[in-house]
Amino acid sequence: MDRNMQDHREEDEEGVHLTLDDVQDVIEDDGQDGDEPMDEDDDDGDDGEQQQQAFEDTSLAAFYAHKDSVFHLSLHPSYPNPPLAFSGGADDKGRLWDTRTGEALVELGGHTDSVVAGGFSATGEYVATGGLDGKVRVWKLHPAPAGTKGFEPRAVEDGQAERREWGACQFVTNLEGPDEIVWTAWHTKGNVIAAGGSDATVWMWKLPGGNVMNVFSGHTAAVTCGRFTPDGKRLVTASEDGSLLVWDPRSTSALSKVSPTDTRFNMDAGITSLCLSPDSKLAIVGGAAGTIRIVNLANIEEGGAALVVGALEGHAEGESIEGLEFVDLLGNTSGTQPQAAPRAQANAANFAISAGTDGKAVVWDLSTGKIRCEVMHDDAITSMTLHGSGPIFSTSSADGTARTWDARTAANLAVHRGFTDGVLAVVAGPDDGYTQGAESGGVGAYVNLADSKGWKVIAAGDEGVSLVFRV
Repeated sequence: MDRNMQDHREEDEEGVHLTLDDVQDVIEDDGQDGDEPMDEDDDDGDDGEQQQQAFEDTSLAAFYAHKDSVFHLSLHPSYPNPPLAFSGGADDKGRLWDTRTGEALVELGGHTDSVVAGGFSATGEYVATGGLDGKVRVWKLHPAPAGTKGFEPRAVEDGQAERREWGACQFVTNLEGPDEIVWTAWHTKGNVIAAGGSDATVWMWKLPGGNVMNVFSGHTAAVTCGRFTPDGKRLVTASEDGSLLVWDPRSTSALSKVSPTDTRFNMDAGITSLCLSPDSKLAIVGGAAGTIRIVNLANIEEGGAALVVGALEGHAEGESIEGLEFVDLLGNTSGTQPQAAPRAQANAANFAISAGTDGKAVVWDLSTGKIRCEVMHDDAITSMTLHGSGPIFSTSSADGTARTWDARTAANLAVHRGFTDGVLAVVAGPDDGYTQGAESGGVGAYVNLADSKGWKVIAAGDEGVSLVFRV
């Protein structure tokens, strides 16, 4: 579970402030010892510079509805058409909103604890929320008719609670399984969703009926991460107990297990992150102690076992790995030109990016196990996302910024500012050229593809605000 989510608590906002008289008294007292006071002009200049840096906002649009920490973000699979984002937060709500304007579209309620997971199905037909109350709740989206805005409200009679509560989405079902939901993952092709819990179990349901397809039991501690393989044939899960399990979604029996007692694996401090190669043959796992292991899954298809084939050493010891992704260094740098899938699969299996609480993101050459380049934040990295298949990627950090980088050169392409607290989540999608705010005279905006630089980056943080940037 994300440590920013676990450690979240309200803080006292009242501080101690010195008046000019207080400062003068201090200077006079120090003067008795012969010390020279600091030049007032220099002091004012430094304060002014710090205030300007703290207040800088480079965003295009903002979404304020959560009013408490936002733990999770995801974009519609057809983004930017529609330009729809999902967010989940400590206000016990999931929300759908328009990234062009920051307009709230649908509130997804029904939880009694923080919404820490969720997102859209592979086709974008459904959206789910996952909460610390142990519930996964699912809605069906209704696309708007041509030429209209938002979603088409479903036809219901006045007085039905669903219309008042769910607005333009149809509430489908409430799924109950684990004690606390840690993550959710939609199947890459079908309307099937899996969820990992703090009680060491993984549940899988079929939509829209909501029938339980399987309950997977093989871990002994919280299941911290899980994904379906890109080909949809396997479900891979990892745990706080340091184990990695590969499942056939049609069966409750594990096809292969890598244990923390395996000396080559050695993830006994717990696994915090997981990624799978586009060809479904490799997994990379990152741990709470900063360790990273590469696992070959190819033999499983022939009845063999998952094999540990490499270790990546580059993060500070004891610092958690919060993000892992395979990356295509020959990929598309413009969001308006889709990457050809075959080349993306072939190249992305050779390189990966890891990001940790040591503030570092590392680009790895997997063929050699060596660091290709690395980038740094001023504080812990909390989340990472690729732009398409790469090579552009973005990170969010406890230092109050999100940043966009080029994985080929480690160049910092942009620093996204506008937050006053830690940034907990970041996602990216193609830029639609839509701008609102001062440049367009306010909400109502305009579309000019000439303004498109290729991507939009959406980030959210501990203060409850989600901001949209262009890069």
